[in-house]
Amino acid sequence: MSVTAPPDVEQHGAADPTWAGTPLAEPHWLESPTGFPPGSVAETGLGSATDVLTTARRLTLSRRQVDEVVAFAEFLAGCALPGGDRAELLDDLVDAFEDSPVTATGFLRPLSAGMRRVTSADPIQRATRRLQALTTTWTVEQRRIADGADLNPVMEVVSRHNPLLRHWAVSGVVLVADALTSRLAQHRLVCSLVGAEPESDGALTDRLLARLDEASPAEAADFAAAQVRLLCIRAWLRNMGRGTLDNLRRELDRAIRSALDVDIVVQQVGFRASMAVASAR
Repeated sequence: MSVTAPPDVEQHGAADPTWAGTPLAEPHWLESPTGFPPGSVAETGLGSATDVLTTARRLTLSRRQVDEVVAFAEFLAGCALPGGDRAELLDDLVDAFEDSPVTATGFLRPLSAGMRRVTSADPIQRATRRLQALTTTWTVEQRRIADGADLNPVMEVVSRHNPLLRHWAVSGVVLVADALTSRLAQHRLVCSLVGAEPESDGALTDRLLARLDEASPAEAADFAAAQVRLLCIRAWLRNMGRGTLDNLRRELDRAIRSALDVDIVVQQVGFRASMAVASAR
């Protein structure tokens, strides 16, 4: 059984009455054809490679190269950047290119291939690659900050929209704001399957963050991967047969009604979905 969300996930979710009234009635942005946030430059169209913005030492910086940096920042931020942030990145890139075109070109070159990999990947792969990119980038930035440096321009912009909440240096785990958002989304999705009212976002946020002080490395890593878990749950449910789904709903109804902490139920669903995804690949 495949657990990859179908390419026409927008139509699939809207047309299937099974998911009416649940978050599965609408696609997650990582399930879109491009895998980039709505309104992002990758969604609306990249600039031309022949539109040269500046030249230095026989090397050129094109509009497309700048847009690919913006697209990367929007992928990490999880949203389309406002015009001011895009203009700021443009200015920073032009300055960096004119100061050191060889270094700047070395930074820009991998982004084009990275964008193609995102677009060709399935939603779960996209979420996994995004987690890896956020983890690697934020870890590097924390080391630079410890050495007295400022955030690099891309992460300065990203931090305004998807800030770093926690960093476990020993285990190499980073928790960003939209991992928390994804955990809340897991609660809404699981509760919607049985018509239960989820805990308010504010109360649940406070409770989840309070636990982090005593979280084990495994618990911290699981929390950091909340968006991957969310995409696994969505794919798992969509590919589930009607009878199996009905059985799961009955099971969840009993579990949520009797649970002292619904988050444990949500984590169990995420684990089961991830195992199903792993076994099907």
